[in-house]
Order: sequence, then C-alpha cells, then structure tokens
Amino acid sequence: MIPSLPSRGKQLLESPFIWLKEKAEMDRKRTGVPSNMWYVQGKIYDLSKFLKEHPGGENFLKLTQGQDITEMYFAHHLNLDKCQAILSKYYVREADRVQQYFNFDQNGFYRTLHRRVGDYFKVRDKGPSLSMKLTVISALFAFCLTFGLTCIHQSFWWALLCGYTLFVCFGIAHNFMHQGAKQPLRYMSDLLFFSHYHWVITHCISHHHYPNSNIDFEMTSMEPFFITTKSRLPNNRFLPYYINIVFGFISTLQFISTIIQIIKGEEQLRKEYLIPVIEYFIIYSFCLDGTLAFKLFMAIQCFASFLSLKYPLIIHRNSFNYSDGSTIQPSNDYGIYVIQTTTDHDLWIQFPLNMFLFQSFNHHILHHMFPTVDESRIPEIHHILEQTLKDFNLQDILKKYNFFELYKSHNEFLLEK
Repeated sequence: MIPSLPSRGKQLLESPFIWLKEKAEMDRKRTGVPSNMWYVQGKIYDLSKFLKEHPGGENFLKLTQGQDITEMYFAHHLNLDKCQAILSKYYVREADRVQQYFNFDQNGFYRTLHRRVGDYFKVRDKGPSLSMKLTVISALFAFCLTFGLTCIHQSFWWALLCGYTLFVCFGIAHNFMHQGAKQPLRYMSDLLFFSHYHWVITHCISHHHYPNSNIDFEMTSMEPFFITTKSRLPNNRFLPYYINIVFGFISTLQFISTIIQIIKGEEQLRKEYLIPVIEYFIIYSFCLDGTLAFKLFMAIQCFASFLSLKYPLIIHRNSFNYSDGSTIQPSNDYGIYVIQTTTDHDLWIQFPLNMFLFQSFNHHILHHMFPTVDESRIPEIHHILEQTLKDFNLQDILKKYNFFELYKSHNEFLLEK
C-alpha cells in the first residue's frame, strides 16, 4: 500500500533523522510540497510563523516541515473547526498533486468517529485523570525505591525488579509523549536508553500514523534480523533462540548509535542523553566496583528494554492484522485501517492496573486514532467506537482476543506456522 524508504534494512544503527529526510523526499514527489512548507489533505500551508504558537510545541511541526502531515493533523486535533480556522490563515495554494495514503472523507467512518469523540470531550477533560497522576507518582516512587535497593544491596534480583518498574515508567512516558513537546513527563523514557527525542520520530510520527506499513519505522527497523512484514517473511529458523536477547539490547544499540552520530557530527548532544549515564555513576558510587556497577546497570536497562519491546509487538504483528503482503485488503479509511493493524485485548483489565501489566496497550485501537487523549480516558470512549462501528455495519472487524491468543498468533505469524 505504501512504498518502502531507501534506508529500510539498515535502520537499526542509523539516525531516525534519515527516516525523516527520506519521508520528506517521498512526500515532495507525491504531492509537490515545498521543503519549507506543510501538506494537509490536498493543500499547501506555510506554518513557519505559527511554530511558537502551536499548543503542542514547535518540535512536531519542525520535524515534519516539508512533509504530508494529514494523518497527524486529524489524529492529534479533536476540535477540527477551531484548527481549520487557524490553518486557513496560513494557506498558500492547492497542492500540485493530491496523493493521499488514507481517505478522510467527511462522512466516512473515521471522520464520523472523530466528530463524536470530539463532541464528547468538548465538555470533558481529555487530559490525565487523578488516577493517572497517582499512577505517575506510584511508578516513579517504585522505580526510585527499587533503584535505591539495587544500589544498597547490589542484588541482581533487585535490578530486575527495577527494570520492571522502568518498563512501567516507559509506558507512562509514552502516554505523555503524545501530549506535546512541553510535557515534562516525556523525560521518563530517557531513564531507559530510549531517547524521547528520537522516539517522537520513530513512534509518534512514523509508527502511529502508518502502523504495519512499509514506512512504519518500528516495524522495519530490526530487519533483516527480525522480519514482521508478511511480504518479507519467513524469518530464519534461529529467530526463537536470539530474538529475546536482541530485544534486551535494542535500547543499548540505539544509545550507541546516538553516540556514533554525535561523534560524526551528525547530531548534537542533548542533555537528556546523560540521564542513563548518571544512573550508572549513582550505582557505581555505592559499590565502587566498575564491573559490578555496569552489570547491575545493564540488568536494569536490558530487562526494561526486553519488556518494552516484546509485549507491544504482539498487538500489531500477528496473523489477525494487516501487513504488507497479507491476504487482508487494507482499507483507505484511516480509522478502519487502524483497526485492521491494531488489536485490543483483555479490555476487562482497566486503568490503572493495565498500566502496570501492559503499559495500558490492551486498549490500543483508540489510542492510535486519538493519541492526545490520555490513556486513563480511553475506556470512556470505547462505547463511541462500538456504536460507530455498528452504524457503519462494521462491528465484525472489531475482534476480541486475550493476551495468550495474541501471543500464540504473533509467534505463528513470525515463523509462518
């Protein structure tokens, strides 16, 4: 459905800014959008004077300059009437070519669902609930406590438990990452080697708007070691023996890649890159043994990396969902496409318990469609999704699975059993 970028198969140790550059080049060929402007649904806008006024911060707009941001525009803004009034001030001209990946028809499924969700939140808060705020405090306290006990007792058991609490913190950071570049809790992801600045590109911009496609960075970045596209399967038969180890070291590899980019002068040193380094030296200050401190530190990092990658993969990469080459016919309607590529499971496990078990990813379909809605609020609008599906006679596409069914399907898909 969407063609691949040239860097595919080499992305594991490359800067995500290469993905941005290639995406911009592809969008210019598709739509004719100039490198200093933005494309939204067939029209060209110059938002350069709006950057500092953008409520979500200027970072998202800066990163996507010269690109088609149609999917981001709809998914990130609930009050489209207000947004359109602002956007019209920066209108330049009609695009040279109109080539949409997805259909955002006013009377289509997604736009209908979007209006209903937007109306729901006109009189309700879509931001973090009290329960979410208490969850943030609990998770940070648990991480600090287990980190401190790891330092004091120099125990690998405490290090693994600390890695688990870091996994929970990373899930919270994921929630707040989507709520704007001014949200300070996004820095919780930097406790792990995953830079939030890079993750904005690989996750918020790429994966979220093009899930399971050929330009989904999170789907393609581990190729050829780990293939998750139907058209490129099968994986090699040794995959079950090494992939979990790879998951444990992915965050470390990305950190090493960042250091390499900084040394080469292709990226600037950012203050948050020093957060995990400080963590190591805190552990070292307790045990005064560089080797032991490094082992404890890596136990925390690797276990958190493993959990943060292993679990979310199953909700996208399985035989129930569409990926390039599968027999499922992908829909042009953005909302239906998201349902075809994303899976909810065990919806009876509600917030905040699901944050500690699944990083709240068991309620994932609506999060993909409306990422700025806080995870604690997502269950509130599930009935709107079900009613809209019913109104469009699409209720059969919303499948319900449990974790173990998805896990089994994920493994069978990867090994083509």
